[in-house]
Amino acid sequence: MDQLFLIASGSRHLNTHTFAPGTLLLDRYQIINFIAEGGMQEVYRCWDQTLNRHVALKTPKRGARDKRFRRGAEMGARINHPNVAATFDYYEDASITFMVEEYVVGSNLQKRLDDEFFFMDPSLAAHVIHQIAKGLFEAHRVGICHRDIKPSNIIVAPDHNFSRIALTDFGIAKMAEAEIAAEIALFDQDNSTLTSSQTLLGAVPYMAPECWRNWKDAGKAIDIWALGCIAFQLLSGNLPFGSGRNAIVKVVQAEMLGKVDLSKPAWFGQHANTKVLEQELWALIMACLQIDPALRHSAKQVMDFCDALCYANAPREVGQISSYGARYADGGYGKFGRITDTGGHQRYFHRSDFFGADAPASGQKVSFCMYPGIPDPRCSPILLLR
Repeated sequence: MDQLFLIASGSRHLNTHTFAPGTLLLDRYQIINFIAEGGMQEVYRCWDQTLNRHVALKTPKRGARDKRFRRGAEMGARINHPNVAATFDYYEDASITFMVEEYVVGSNLQKRLDDEFFFMDPSLAAHVIHQIAKGLFEAHRVGICHRDIKPSNIIVAPDHNFSRIALTDFGIAKMAEAEIAAEIALFDQDNSTLTSSQTLLGAVPYMAPECWRNWKDAGKAIDIWALGCIAFQLLSGNLPFGSGRNAIVKVVQAEMLGKVDLSKPAWFGQHANTKVLEQELWALIMACLQIDPALRHSAKQVMDFCDALCYANAPREVGQISSYGARYADGGYGKFGRITDTGGHQRYFHRSDFFGADAPASGQKVSFCMYPGIPDPRCSPILLLR
């Protein structure tokens, strides 16, 4: 087996990170930079010197050697699908453990939601849900349950139409499962507060009711529940049950009632051209958030449902509303305006195609699809951004 080589600083540590930039592993994977860390792992961008490509390298936090990490990598390697980040390699010895995954350019969905979106219009939400469903179906097809589906475990391309969406962290699903199970046991002893586990805190808003009864017996249906929660979040901008202890209380209450009772987003029904799609997406959310796991859609049913949806998936641009509400001669105001794109070009839009909490206003940042029109191209849909 290849020996572990360390170069650059000659140290495995930079501040609290396991690897310093320049570190060379197995005389092949050169660390470029630290990307992020979660409750279970650290993630780095690396250069694969053998195949001349960027890859993502993941190592358990604190350098822990854990057979579950290897088992998780083996599970991830069984999935070959464009909506799942591919697992390329795995290594462990007495001092270090890491896996190598496909490097998907972009950032995680949670960061995009936090930084850019109040909510998503039905077409964009449908596209995101559809791609997640495809990845889940492939995982479930080969017998793998992710068990920690949440926006931070979904990598999306940096563009505004999310041209690539990939599920990740199948490789630490087993580790996350073990930590969550342990934290739930502690929570059961004193449910007045949640523990400090970031893994549990991040998972709680997306956890199905059966997780609180017996986590080890929870199956693939918990992934579907999580997808339903994400779908609601995309369309409303809010978590369906809140976060922390409040989310647990609400889910338990819903279980006692035997059904989930959620309010549709306030803007539903205000756009005639997406009314049908909104109704279909709501029906899908309710099918995913069935209290009884046996009554929830399977991943295949969700994927088939999404296959039948009619939604726009054209490339999206970013711009700024430059004007809205032109004054008519009779004193009234027109429900149309102009968007200036990044190239300085003027684009036409109508209020009926605008998705925002309030009326359009000059200076607002928006993303939009564009179609031919006279005298100016027309934008639809127009989505208000942060």
